[in-house]
Amino acid sequence: MALVSLASHVHDSVLPWVLLYIGPEAFLPFTSALAAIAGAVLIFWNRLAGFARRIWQKLTGRPE
Repeated sequence: MALVSLASHVHDSVLPWVLLYIGPEAFLPFTSALAAIAGAVLIFWNRLAGFARRIWQKLTGRPE
């Protein structure tokens, strides 16, 4: 009887963790999208940094 109780307790504590499992078939598209975003940022980094610099200079009142 104690073994059945122990098995039931283990089942109740493991079930939430099993439901949180994210397999590769669900995780790889997400990481692929993140890689695409990172690639686009890296391609246009120079323009993005220049744009941010111009905005910062206008906000702080510094000359270009």
